Amino acid sequence: MRPWLKKPLWVVLQEDCGGLQKITTSEVELGQRRTGTQQVSDADCGEGSFSLEYSEDDQQDEDEHHHRNHSQQTQSQNIQDSIPSRHLSLFDLVSIGVGGTIGSGIFVLNGLIAHSYAGPAAFCSWVVSGIAALLSGCCYAELSGRIPSTGSTYAYSYVALGELPAFITAFMLSLEFLLSGSAVARSWGDKVCDWLRVELSVSEEFLSILQPGYGINPMACLVSIVTTLLVLWGVKESKLVTDFFTWIKVFLVIFMTVGGFILFNPANMTPLVPPEFGVTGILRGSISSFFGYLGFDAVCCVAGEAISPERNLPLSIMITLMIVTFLYIAAAISLVGMQYYTEISSESGFPEAFKSNGVEWAAQLTAAGEVATLPVVVLISIIIQPRLQLAMANDGLIPKWFGEIKNGAIFAGVLMTLFATFVPFSYLDDFVSAGILVAFTITNCSLVVMRLESLNHSLEKLLALFNACSFLTCMILSHAGHIGWILIPLPIFLACKISWTCPPTRFGNTQVYTHEKYFTTPLVPYLPVSITRDNVISVGVQIS
Repeated sequence: MRPWLKKPLWVVLQEDCGGLQKITTSEVELGQRRTGTQQVSDADCGEGSFSLEYSEDDQQDEDEHHHRNHSQQTQSQNIQDSIPSRHLSLFDLVSIGVGGTIGSGIFVLNGLIAHSYAGPAAFCSWVVSGIAALLSGCCYAELSGRIPSTGSTYAYSYVALGELPAFITAFMLSLEFLLSGSAVARSWGDKVCDWLRVELSVSEEFLSILQPGYGINPMACLVSIVTTLLVLWGVKESKLVTDFFTWIKVFLVIFMTVGGFILFNPANMTPLVPPEFGVTGILRGSISSFFGYLGFDAVCCVAGEAISPERNLPLSIMITLMIVTFLYIAAAISLVGMQYYTEISSESGFPEAFKSNGVEWAAQLTAAGEVATLPVVVLISIIIQPRLQLAMANDGLIPKWFGEIKNGAIFAGVLMTLFATFVPFSYLDDFVSAGILVAFTITNCSLVVMRLESLNHSLEKLLALFNACSFLTCMILSHAGHIGWILIPLPIFLACKISWTCPPTRFGNTQVYTHEKYFTTPLVPYLPVSITRDNVISVGVQIS
């Protein structure tokens, strides 16, 4: 591995449009790319045509990638043959995004934030975190449209930062999809047992089989195996199941929210901000609620299978975030209006709130719906993880065996099943969350590197220094109190220095002429850098 070897943008676009064989044909074609422009026709891409001009600064990376791809031509062809065609519509992408995002945020976090952090002002926490998620989504929207390649942040960091950051990013994404999916499977297993005990009054003898103790969770094992088999069954079948259960889940959330507003009691909203929580409680709630938005980036991992990716990927990300934000805020208001915040259950908010109002059938329907729809999050994790492995195998960073989607699904399914069955995740949650935030940070930094000019790698050095200063400031504020406030101006100064010393340039230092209009993130570098600071601070909070 060469740590800072970047993957040239033209390689990504060629792989995306015409296949790997187009960049391993001859030295003559490579020379044409360096000296002129390379035309890619409508037949290659299935969309509009575009042409590329290549910077002389990328010749060394081009030589390395050409040599690597030439030496692995047979492997690359096999991997290319295994990549599914572009078959995901805008509706499918939104279904993946919404299905992968809505989960514990609605069913658990709403009650936890209202009861422990913000009281009736819980919706304010969701507003703050929703704005942060939408701003992060802007960076993903631009990069996914311009680099419509399988792998999400991994692909972006490989182009912008190099092999080592890309490899680290892939590990962080595996935390997000593989381990988080395992945690959801384990949570689902516990909820099934609770539902059988409370709602169906199943005997303890039978429940002892489902909860044998010793940290073993058979129901988590079952849901992991079933979702893995569904992915192995076929892309079309898993897509239909994802679409169906995602929108069943959305209708369930709408039912819960409307039911809450029907039972709404204005007296439960007073005081809006309880004195024991204050504004600090709202901000603490926003940090917790932000993790309810994690999963929207799953859309980017299937970018290689999206129809009209330049248009549909940015749209699907923003639509996903707007739908999820609206549902979270509305659900938070309805929950605290239905039951006084001190009485809200931190683990089962809506079912217990319906019970307290004497609507038993709604409580049972809500509990059953949660059990029925939560596995779609596990399914999406199994769908996404093999795509990430395929992208890495494509680049030669892991064995070529992972270049087959089915092989990757088997590997991911076995790991997820083992983790979900035998490993309690209570002590790993913070590390998983920190890993996800690091992946978000790398995405923001990748956008800044692609949009601004870097002389002698000055931009990369400034970004590294900015992240280090932000993390250090957070740690000092957490452990040394007021002393840390002295360091707050330093990250701000570094952000301004990035803007002053690194002027805007062509995206990726490569001119792309296309009939498509790309989504463009506003206020670069200030917006991505500000989001990066918040993510780094959140990582510090998780660690400390």
